[in-house]
Amino acid sequence: MAESDMQNGNNAPYPPYPGLDALQRTTVFRSMGIDSSREGIGAGMIRKKGGTDFRDYIAPRYVMVIVLRGRGTFTDERGKNYPLESGSYFQRQPGIPHSDVIESESGWIEAYLETGPLFYQSLRAMRIIHTENPAGKLKEISGLPERVWTLIHELRNASEERLPEFAVAMLELLRRCQADAEAVHPDGKKDNIIELACHALGTDFTHDVDLHDFCARHGWGYEHFRKVFKARIGVSPWRYRVRRKLDAASALLQDRQRTIAEIADTLGYSSAYEFSAQFKRYIGVSPLFYREGRKG
Repeated sequence: MAESDMQNGNNAPYPPYPGLDALQRTTVFRSMGIDSSREGIGAGMIRKKGGTDFRDYIAPRYVMVIVLRGRGTFTDERGKNYPLESGSYFQRQPGIPHSDVIESESGWIEAYLETGPLFYQSLRAMRIIHTENPAGKLKEISGLPERVWTLIHELRNASEERLPEFAVAMLELLRRCQADAEAVHPDGKKDNIIELACHALGTDFTHDVDLHDFCARHGWGYEHFRKVFKARIGVSPWRYRVRRKLDAASALLQDRQRTIAEIADTLGYSSAYEFSAQFKRYIGVSPLFYREGRKG
């Protein structure tokens, strides 16, 4: 959708954006796709009082909550607390318990973007949304309230045939929010174990990664880490490493000066046979066929 299509004006078929001071609760959700009330897209803008908003809540759908005004705290499933203020966002992920508290008298106003669990899984798998950090801080929110306001009313008035184009608009808003965001670290800590694990598993393939030792060094139990990693990334740590190795293999196979055996050695396989077998199992064709198929 063009930027100009997202602007309010006197001729728009919905009320003009009233500004934060005059904002009242405005929400919408439109079901889409399969016959399920959980699938679809939605958006909203809400003013809330202070106190506990949700405690150990498990959301049925994915929701990105953006703080337009106010202060509070988001608590993830590990009990880590993330400070919230104007420009902060946090993510309610399906199946993952979390809590959030709003400071009294802070004048809390939030906007939110919502998708069904299947759409959420696809966006996460394609790394369009990033869930390693459950909270973040937008570098700039000017213009964002108006865009969410427009999306709410466009969704409310859209015919069924036009809903897919607003799913694209929703996707673009989600992407922009995370692309323009900085990580918020819990309790002032600067490290993030999931992000660090992704780096360790996805870079140096010539050395084994001892995840039990890795978890011990960061104060985590391995089983808890494995469950959180899979919930955040969508695959187990071992499967993630395999995927990254095969991503690297696909790139190396474009260099026709490298033999299959050399690529296998570079990626830490014990033999060309082991590499070829795993490549074919996950990609569907042998490395040699993959390379030849890229001709022309």
